[in-house]
Amino acid sequence: MGGQGRQIGGLALCVMGILGVSLTCGLPLWRETSFVGANIVTAQSVWDGLWLHCIVQATGQMQCKTHTTPNTLTADIQAGRALILISILAGFLGFIISLLGGGVANCSGTPPDPAEPPSSSNGRKKACLLGGVLCVLSAILCLVAVSWSAARTISIFNDPFVAAALRREVGSSIYIGWASSVLLLLGGALICFVCGEKERSPPLYRSSSYTELSDYSSRMSTQRSDVVRYNNTRMFDRYAPNTMVEHEAQVYSPPNKAYSGAGLYY
Repeated sequence: MGGQGRQIGGLALCVMGILGVSLTCGLPLWRETSFVGANIVTAQSVWDGLWLHCIVQATGQMQCKTHTTPNTLTADIQAGRALILISILAGFLGFIISLLGGGVANCSGTPPDPAEPPSSSNGRKKACLLGGVLCVLSAILCLVAVSWSAARTISIFNDPFVAAALRREVGSSIYIGWASSVLLLLGGALICFVCGEKERSPPLYRSSSYTELSDYSSRMSTQRSDVVRYNNTRMFDRYAPNTMVEHEAQVYSPPNKAYSGAGLYY
C-alpha cells in the first residue's frame, strides 16, 4: 500500500478514535453498581459518568442528575472532564490538519502540480506531522483519564472499609475509552510514520543517459535519411538521360515504308 493509502488509513483510525472518545465523554457509564455483599439490591442500578449520576429502576425508568455530592464528584471525575475535552479537541484538530495540510484533501479545486517546489512539499510534511502528533497526544490524554478513573474505582472496590452499597465496578465507558485511545495512537503513529518518510528521487545518471541515447538515435536517423536521399538522387541522375533518349527515339523514329520498283514509297 502506498503512502497516500497508509495516510488515509491513519486518518480513518483517528476518526474512529475521536468518535469513541466522544462516546466515552457522553455516556454515564464510568462506574456501575457492584452487586456484592449479603444485601444485594437488584431493583435499581447506579451509573456514574463525567457529567451525570443516574439511577436505573428495574421497571426501565431512569433518573439522572448532575453530580452534587463529593461521593460521586471525585477527583478523577473532575480531572477526567478536562482531559477528555482536551483530548477531543486535540484529536479533531489533528485530523483536520492532517487531512488538509497533508495533501489528502484539496479544497482549492485545482489539480496538483507535479513540479511542486521542495519548500511546499516540506510544508505539507510538517503539517502532516503536526496532525499526527496531535492525534497521539489525544490518545495519551484519553488513556490517562480512563486509566485514572479505573484505578480509582478498583481501589474503592477493594477497600474493606467501604460499605458494599458504595462500591462500584468499572463501567463500559472505560473500555470504550481504552479502545479509542488505541485507535488514536495507531492512527497518529501511522500518519507520523508516513509523513516522516523521505521521498526517493531517481538517480541523475538515468535521465542524462536517456537524453544522450535519444539524441544519438535522432542523429542516426537523420544521417540514414540523408544517405538514402543522396543515393536515390544519384540513381535518378544516372538513368535519367538514357531513359529520355530511348523515349525520344521511340517517339520520333520514322515509320518503315515499303519501297516499290518505281522509286516511290507507299
